[in-house]
Amino acid sequence: MKFILKISLFLIFASGWQTSLGQTPIMSQPFVATNFFNPANVGFGTNNQFQSFYRNQFSGVGDPYKTIGIGVDFALFKNEENEGFNNFGVGIQGVSEQVLNGILQTNEITVSLANRVFLNMLKTSYFSIGISSTIISRNIDRNALTFGDQYNSGRLFNTTSLETIGNFPTKFSTNGGFMYSFIAPDVFFQTGASTFYINRSSNTQIYGNANQRFQSIATFNFEHRLFEHNTFFLHAAYQNRLEAEFMYAGGGIGLPINPFDEMQNKVYIGCFYRSKDAIIPYIGFLYNKYKIGITYDIYQNSMTVSNLHPQTIELNLATYFGSNSSRNLKSIFN
Repeated sequence: MKFILKISLFLIFASGWQTSLGQTPIMSQPFVATNFFNPANVGFGTNNQFQSFYRNQFSGVGDPYKTIGIGVDFALFKNEENEGFNNFGVGIQGVSEQVLNGILQTNEITVSLANRVFLNMLKTSYFSIGISSTIISRNIDRNALTFGDQYNSGRLFNTTSLETIGNFPTKFSTNGGFMYSFIAPDVFFQTGASTFYINRSSNTQIYGNANQRFQSIATFNFEHRLFEHNTFFLHAAYQNRLEAEFMYAGGGIGLPINPFDEMQNKVYIGCFYRSKDAIIPYIGFLYNKYKIGITYDIYQNSMTVSNLHPQTIELNLATYFGSNSSRNLKSIFN
């Protein structure tokens, strides 16, 4: 009966595969929020997890763009029979992108389901696949917009610019990904890829279909113990989006807060580079059940030579539910 239930759940999510309309957020810390970018990563940590991030983009030129994300993922069918190792995981992620203090908002809620297969007897190596279904809504606060022709239009024969802005339809999406992971007492290794379909909503001012195509994402995460208590980590990602194609890569070191603490609490210091865009210093903390990260984007494009000084700050907070009983490396990526 349990086997039939597992297969039924997976098929329910897989049934929407052809209706792909989703898209993922831009982040400066994607390496600690992989569940937002690849559904194959949900539900396979040591414990159930809560994940959140806040990104204030270009704040030096006003308050034009904010992104807020919240996610949780859980282990399914984890019991004494399988020694605490689950084969199925589920996750729920919500992302809100707000332009100009919320005049334009895009809100997405995603439900992800993943299944993994262990590749060795120690269960330190596994391959996972995942699918996700997303509902996407986009809306405009029309009361916050005023156009010049609202004052000088006769309003007898011609409509104003505001009246030609239509409502955006709610959309649904199903996306997929795969991932390979290896977790041991001294090393954490993970690599995978996912695909999403970017759909651009159009309003009544646009004739014809908006440009659309698949978004492809590939990720690589690696952390290794160094000199007994320290670690070093590397992250690389490739994204091919409708508006841009870029690489994101970098790394750093993890320094123990207390070398004799079994909780493996650390301070992380690193730096990353997003191609054609920014250098991104990073500082993070892995303390007991909490993971905290802060980044600041130093832009390298033409905006920095103008009188505008854009600033982007991103905060990331995650925690897990339960005790960390695993002897494997407690990694910034996991």
